[in-house]
Parts: sequence; structure tokens; C-alpha cells
Amino acid sequence: MENTPTELELSVRKYNADPELNIRIVPETTAFLLVDCDKSSADNQIVENQIHSALKIARESGMKIVYLFNAIHGVGGSNDVTTKIHGLDYLKNSWKPLIPKFNQLIQPLENEAVIPKSHKDGFNGTVLDYYLKTWNIDTIIAAGFSIKSCLFHTCIGARHNNYRVVMLRDCTNSSEFPDTVDTENPEGGWLRFVFLRIYETDIGYTSTSTDLMKASLN
Repeated sequence: MENTPTELELSVRKYNADPELNIRIVPETTAFLLVDCDKSSADNQIVENQIHSALKIARESGMKIVYLFNAIHGVGGSNDVTTKIHGLDYLKNSWKPLIPKFNQLIQPLENEAVIPKSHKDGFNGTVLDYYLKTWNIDTIIAAGFSIKSCLFHTCIGARHNNYRVVMLRDCTNSSEFPDTVDTENPEGGWLRFVFLRIYETDIGYTSTSTDLMKASLN
């Protein structure tokens, strides 16, 4: 594409940093990572609005697109702790891979990687790190589900594998419990507030799909 930018100046948020902070994003060395955005895990309203628009920008700018999905409910046998903790003991053959189904608006293209995972951290036991390194990726922009589970843990995995990681905070759900919702809290609830504070202090940057769109237009 003739108008594809060679780099983007993305507005980001980091705890105790300049409120006007921008970072340079080079699409050629950046991956747009969709974590558990298939129909079995995703909030469809967020998919059809924020994630869809962010994915469109990532594709048009030339970022590498990668999908992660939960391939199994556990890792196998009857004593699998993941299966037990989610109350899925009744399942048989929990090791059996599932075929993910996506909303048409974010359907993976033929040349985009779709990687199965069996842990909350998408780097744990998968080819994700190897795949990204073969494309010389050093930055990840992450979206998906959920902020207190797989998206959060995968972002920690990215940090531990030495990637600069940006979470799109409007491209995930709030995951609030009934007793953590607080309309006076700037994030709408204490769970989201705390997870974002931990993230923006120790893991990486956050931004939004709107900021990504603005960066693509500059």
C-alpha cells in the first residue's frame, strides 16, 4: 500500500510517566496479538467494535498478525488441576484440540498464524516466541480476553521474553466481580483498576484502539 506508514507515534499510558507519552512503533517489527478472541472466549461487542477496528489498522500498517486460542480445557488426565479448578471434571478427552471459530469481522487471513495454547500465558509451551523471533518482532500490541486471565498473563510472558508490550485497554473486558464494581473508580471498578496499575507499573504500556487509529493517520 502506497500510504502505509513506516512508523507510528503511538500515545501510551505508563504509571508515573509523562501523561503525554508517545512511543515509536515500527510496523515491520511489531506483532498484533489477539488473545482468546474466538467465539468461545470473546466479548462479541468488544470484538465487533474496538478489536475489529484495531486489527484493520494493524493489517493496513503491515504488522504481523497472530492469534492465540485455548485449544484444550486442561492438559490431559483426570487429575489435571486446570480442569478441576474450572469445574470441568465431567469432560472426557480434555486433551483433544478444538477448532476455533471467529467472528467474521476478525476472521484470520490465510497468511496469519493461529497458535493453540493450553496455559494462561500464551508463551508457555507454544511456538509463539520462536515464531515471533523468526520475523524479527521486538514489539507486541495485545488485545483480547481477559484482563485478569490469559491476556494479562500473556503480556507478562511477552515481558519475560524481552518484548516491549502494549495492551489495548479498550480491547478487553472489565472482568469485574459484583463487589468490585465502582462507578466512581476511573476504570469503572477495582479489579480493572488494580490489574492496569500492576501492568502499567511493571509490565509495559497501555493504549487504546482510538489512539492506534490516530497514530495511523499522522
